[in-house]
Amino acid sequence: MTKTEYVNDLIERLGNENLRPGLSLPPGVIYQSSLTIASEARDEAYELADPDFIEPLKIRLEKEKNTSTRIDIIRLLVRIADRVNDHPIADYILATVRLEKVRWIQDVALESLAESKLEIWNEKEYLFELIQHKHWRIKMNALDLLKTLDSTYSPRIEDFCLTALKSKSTKPNELSWFCNVLYRHGSDKSLDVLKEIARTSDKYYIVNSAASAIAAINGKGELAFFAEILETNKNNYVKLNQTSILCQFGDDTVVEPLIKRSKAILSKARKTSVTYVGRAKPELVHICEFLLQHRNTKVEEFLYLVKNKKYNMMDETEKKWFDTHITFV
Repeated sequence: MTKTEYVNDLIERLGNENLRPGLSLPPGVIYQSSLTIASEARDEAYELADPDFIEPLKIRLEKEKNTSTRIDIIRLLVRIADRVNDHPIADYILATVRLEKVRWIQDVALESLAESKLEIWNEKEYLFELIQHKHWRIKMNALDLLKTLDSTYSPRIEDFCLTALKSKSTKPNELSWFCNVLYRHGSDKSLDVLKEIARTSDKYYIVNSAASAIAAINGKGELAFFAEILETNKNNYVKLNQTSILCQFGDDTVVEPLIKRSKAILSKARKTSVTYVGRAKPELVHICEFLLQHRNTKVEEFLYLVKNKKYNMMDETEKKWFDTHITFV
């Protein structure tokens, strides 16, 4: 079977929702995607990493009229190109989006490109058109792609984001998108706007995206601001984010607010069944690791408080860490 024949066969199977030969549905079940021919084809497609498939896929895409099939081809094309570092495919996909009339295809193409590591070389200017698109998903994916551009574009990108953040027409859920772009392309020029968003938004994810952008721009210089948000914002996800930022950029000046946060955490008993996945760790452990690096009289007093009065308020993971890492002279 030639590369072209294989590509055509795979594409047909990707659209085949019939049961695979020899399989049957469980009693009472009318459909189960994992048993279909398409599911098996998706698994097969996911493993492909042969650059010789790229040209046949481009030829098929240019001839294909069916929307669903075009989407399958684009996803497959980007995935293979990403694996073999065929960066010109990024420009090819953006050129395809420029000519495409079906919004769903445009959306999927941009999303696939944003999820890849492919570099855009010749179609960068087109992104500045797409970030003003009326459809929110296309705008969002274009903003994601802006984050991949080099710093020579930062002033222009920053100005666009600041204008959008100040505009009354910008929807609340869009604020975090622009904050996320400023995480990569922001400068001191963005700090006042980002601080205002972090102080006034009632959505934790917007506060966190603004705070994270501030940290990326000037983490060490804005410790008082992060301590302020830790103190004033009552959302635990926001507090967790500020804790992480303070532990990353902090110095002796943030010991007291972090001890205060730890005491608040220990004000009630913890669940013993909490599971931390991968490199995740309890907020209290994160703080204590920082405090050990800045051990002073206040830290000693806090550690003795935990040992003598708050030990049973920790969960099992926290207790295990405390017993292993905390020693007293």
